[in-house]
Amino acid sequence: MWIYISVASVVVITAAWFAIVSVSAKLRYTPEQVVFDIDKATDYVADNLPEAITGRLSYQDVELLIKWELTYFRQRGIATYGSVDFLAEKASQSVETVFAHEDELVDQLYAQAVDNNLEIDAVDIVCVTALVNQYLVKVGAIGSTVDGTKFGEIES
Repeated sequence: MWIYISVASVVVITAAWFAIVSVSAKLRYTPEQVVFDIDKATDYVADNLPEAITGRLSYQDVELLIKWELTYFRQRGIATYGSVDFLAEKASQSVETVFAHEDELVDQLYAQAVDNNLEIDAVDIVCVTALVNQYLVKVGAIGSTVDGTKFGEIES
């Protein structure tokens, strides 16, 4: 009887050890996924806006601009809403190199603001998008650019 218990214990411990080692090895080579928290991003942007812009933009305006920016990124295939995001997947597979241009982003956000009758200036949008980009760098969602410089650095 004790022999069966000993053999069963060794088999269970060996199986558990193998499972732990294989999962640990897999996780070691899996890149970390960055999750964008809209509330934290909105707080960060709202807290760091210049005073003149803070007087013009409400917290809801900032949050709306961030959501529109994320939608722009999804349409370009740069960001997703999770593992199954057909819009982002389709966009990223449609071109070899996925990119977004800041001027195009500002133009699109300004057009959406006008369509929604919001009193938002283009300068306000530029400040919000710059702060969102800073937040993305801070949380690790943005790394180096195609030419190897860090996002936000000025090339010499």
